[in-house]
This record gives sequence, structure tokens and C-alpha cells, in this order.
Amino acid sequence: MICDFIKAESIIYELEGKERDEVLAELTEKLIYLNSNLKREDVFNALVQREEKMSTLVAKDLAVPHIVSSSVSETVICIGISHKGVEFNMESSNKEENSAKLIFCIVFPEDKPDEHLQILKEILLLIKEPMFMESILKAQNGSEIIDIIQNSGD
Repeated sequence: MICDFIKAESIIYELEGKERDEVLAELTEKLIYLNSNLKREDVFNALVQREEKMSTLVAKDLAVPHIVSSSVSETVICIGISHKGVEFNMESSNKEENSAKLIFCIVFPEDKPDEHLQILKEILLLIKEPMFMESILKAQNGSEIIDIIQNSGD
């Protein structure tokens, strides 16, 4: 299911931002590129508020910032890669444990809670694959990343 929402143009192969909010701004721009119904300020503010409420760092090197919006009728997903890592959990002092290298940024429609839960579940299952993160970080382009996601968990 998750692959239904990811294309090569959904991926930022190397995020430029060094701070969490800079990366969220980059990912917001990509989400708007993918769905012009989204409003920059609304998406960015909702993502930041979500992170301030509770970090979306869900596993080592993986963050899944996500929001629900009435502006979309279909789920919108973009992926950002940061080989150096971006600190996502501001509450802990161990930067290495609190950084994300792979970031799935998602806007879910309000009326599809089952899809919302299924996609989050798929992401968590991907990260359990022993070589998944290493393969993603070694990928050379968006097409390779999509192939890795499609072939993981089979």
C-alpha cells in the first residue's frame, strides 16, 4: 500500500537542513509540490506542533512526522534522506540516538483512518528488516529507494 503513494519525485535524496524545523520546511515544500491543495504555513505549523507535542522519531534513524488534513483526499507521502542525521527528539541529550536519517513525511486525509494506520504499520515493519536502513542509505537515487521499499517485507 505505501508504494502506491511514493514516486521518485516524492524523494529528497539528500536533505539540506541541519535542524529539525529546517528539514520539516524542506519536506513541506515537497508535499506541496506533490499536492497543490496543501497550504505551506498550515502544513509546516501542523508538523512542528506535532513534533513539539511528541517526537515522531519511532526507531533508530527513522522519523515519521505525519498529520491529518481536510485539504487532501488522498494520502501524500514524501521521503527525505539525511546521511548525517537530523536531531528529532529534542528532549534527550544523546544526539546519535535522537537523530533521523530516513524521514517519511505524511499528510493523511481525515476520512481514511484505516489507511492511516496501515501505512504507519507498513513503515514500522520496513524498519524491522535487518538490511533495510543500510540499503536505503546506500541507494543512489529515488528509483533504488522505491525498489528497496517494494522488495522489503516480501
